[in-house]
Amino acid sequence: MSYTVADLKPRILENIDSLQYPAAYAFCQKALELEPHNAEILEITGQVELELEQFDLARQHLLESIKLEPNASYSKYMYLGQLSVEKEAINNFQKGVDLMVKERNNLAADSEEAKTLASKISSALCSMTEIYLTDCCFEPEAEQKCEEFLQQAQQVDPNHPEVYQLLASVRLSQQRNEEAASVLNKSMELWIHKETGDASIPIYDTRLSLVKLLLELGMFEHAFTVLENLQKENDEVVDLWYLYGWTYYCLGDDEERTQEEKFALWADARDCLETAVKLYNVIGSDDDAMFEHSNELIATINQIVPASVEEPEEEIDENFEIESEDEDAMEE
Repeated sequence: MSYTVADLKPRILENIDSLQYPAAYAFCQKALELEPHNAEILEITGQVELELEQFDLARQHLLESIKLEPNASYSKYMYLGQLSVEKEAINNFQKGVDLMVKERNNLAADSEEAKTLASKISSALCSMTEIYLTDCCFEPEAEQKCEEFLQQAQQVDPNHPEVYQLLASVRLSQQRNEEAASVLNKSMELWIHKETGDASIPIYDTRLSLVKLLLELGMFEHAFTVLENLQKENDEVVDLWYLYGWTYYCLGDDEERTQEEKFALWADARDCLETAVKLYNVIGSDDDAMFEHSNELIATINQIVPASVEEPEEEIDENFEIESEDEDAMEE
């Protein structure tokens, strides 16, 4: 039986939807053999290659798709933006934003399609802001561009939590801490009371970044609230337990604490940090500095807070599940 591209495309999309990327890729290759200059198939192939971490091939196919149809499909510019760095990434995201804005202008403002596009536009502007906060932070226009992108993002989607979280980062860099705290509160109010799984809740890593901002601003109760929600979703994350430990440590480091309060908080901090170290040794992490800091904090705590009772070692099984965890110690 001979297949056409029209036959293969539904199979590709079906496998993408079910996250079966190797199977999707096999169908992509067959489709490209039939129509090597099909812009849509080139884009889909690039998307699949991105998921399979074949980044050079993904870039090649996305660029070919753009060359064939530069003003069709904003998504290929979003994918290419992920594969690019610095100004090149910003330019790709900007082209995608321009196409999304054009498409959105042709839709009814209150339609679901328009709302979805608004969220995507806002997310792309956030990605552009992050680049100016990191890789391009020394560019002379960095601060101005961050302000511009975030203002646009708020106008397009005023209920996007990540916009206000990034704005808080900008305000912190400007040493405008009270404003940073205010916009972080606004960011959290948009999702903190939503049910788990709600689409408006930022992804796990974004919320871990939120905890770091909250700690920088001394908003410890807010930090615990976010950490508790993250723990319920996935408690096998090194960063989670490191941040739990760092939060307890910072609370105990307050000079106004009594010795008894400090000992209790630092004992909790040690429990969390030791869990972070054990998880790191099993599942690893890209953040070696966090591992080193955890060990430094544990050493500092051990000099001041003795272990009152020798507790049995917690075990981490082959599925990375933490056993014998004292959950009560995680609650403030």
